[in-house]
Amino acid sequence: MTNYSNGAAKERRVLERYKKIGFDICLRSAGSHSAIDCVCINTKTKVIKMLQVKPKSMSDKAVERLQAILQPLSDEYIVTFEVVT
Repeated sequence: MTNYSNGAAKERRVLERYKKIGFDICLRSAGSHSAIDCVCINTKTKVIKMLQVKPKSMSDKAVERLQAILQPLSDEYIVTFEVVT
C-alpha cells in the first residue's frame, strides 16, 4: 500500500470510531494538505472536532511540534450553516 492509501484507511477508521461514540456527521478531506484531515460533528452536543490524523509511528517529539504549530486552531469559532445553490 502507498503512504496515501495507508493514511486514507486510517482516516476512515478514525471516522468510524467517532461515529460509534455519537458524532453523526463525519467528513474526510481526501487528498488534503491542510491542517485538517477530518471533521466530526455531534449535532446533539454541538461539538465539532477537527482532526489531523498521523501515523502511529510518529515520534512523541514530532507530535508535540505539530500540536504547537496547530495550537492557534484551538479556539472558539463562530460556525454557520448555509445552503448555496
